[in-house]
Amino acid sequence: MPPPEIPQDNPRIPWLPRLRVRLPGADIATALVVVLIATHWIVERAGGPAFVPNLFIHLGLTWEGVRSWGVWQIITYALLHGGWFHLIVNVLMLWLVGGRVIHILGYRGWLKVVVSGVVLGGLLHLLTSAVLVSNGFQEFRLVGISGACYALLITLTTLSPDSRMWPIPITGKNLGLGLIFSELFLWLMRPELGIPWFSAMGLRLVDMGGGSLFYISHACHFGGAIAGWWLARKLLAPTPSLADLRQMRAEREKGIGMDEA
Repeated sequence: MPPPEIPQDNPRIPWLPRLRVRLPGADIATALVVVLIATHWIVERAGGPAFVPNLFIHLGLTWEGVRSWGVWQIITYALLHGGWFHLIVNVLMLWLVGGRVIHILGYRGWLKVVVSGVVLGGLLHLLTSAVLVSNGFQEFRLVGISGACYALLITLTTLSPDSRMWPIPITGKNLGLGLIFSELFLWLMRPELGIPWFSAMGLRLVDMGGGSLFYISHACHFGGAIAGWWLARKLLAPTPSLADLRQMRAEREKGIGMDEA
C-alpha cells in the first residue's frame, strides 16, 4: 500500500504562498484547543501556576503521584501548561498538523493518535522519573500536550514521507527521523540518569550553557513520536489479499493434517 500524499488543501495563508494549511473547523481538534486555552486562561486569571499549586499537584504527572494511585495523571497532565508560549506552540501543532491528520485518518484516527501520544509519552516520563528518584534526584512534574503533538507530527511525516515539510526544505521522512533520534539522544543524555557515555555528553552540554535543554521532558516527546510512528506504520502495513488468506489457511490446516475443502 503506497503512502498517501498530503492533500494540498485550501485555504492558503496569503502572505505565505508556499504554505498550504488545512484548518480544522467545528470539530474535535478545535474543541480540544478551546479546552486547553480555557484551562490555561483560568490558571492565569488565578495568578499563574504558582497560585494554584494543588491543581498542578493533582493533575500534573509525577512518579510519586502515580505511586499514590493518582493514575488519572497519565491523561490529565496534558490539559495543563506552564505558560502561554508553551501552550501556543502546542495548540498550533494540534490545530494545523492535526487538521491534516484528520483529513487523512478521520476523527477516530486523530483521537487514537492523540491519546496514544499522551499515554506513551507519559509512561516514558514516569520511567525517567523513577530512575531519577532511585538515583537520589528530584523528579520534575510533567504538564503539557507535547506528547500528542509529536505523535501527530510523526504520524504525518510517516504517512507522507516524500512530501516537503514547509518551512524546512526536507522531506517528511528525514524530518521525522531527525526528530525521533534527536529526542532519543537528548533523553538519554540527561546527566542524572547516569547512562555511560550519554550522561558524559549531557554534562558537557550543561557546561556549554545548554542545561535548560534538560528542563524539557524529552522522554515524553520521544514516547509521543514513537506512538505516532507505530500507528502510522500499522496503517501502512499491506492488507493480505484473498489468495494470501487462502494460502495461510491451507498452510495452517496442512500442519494439523487437514485438507482444504
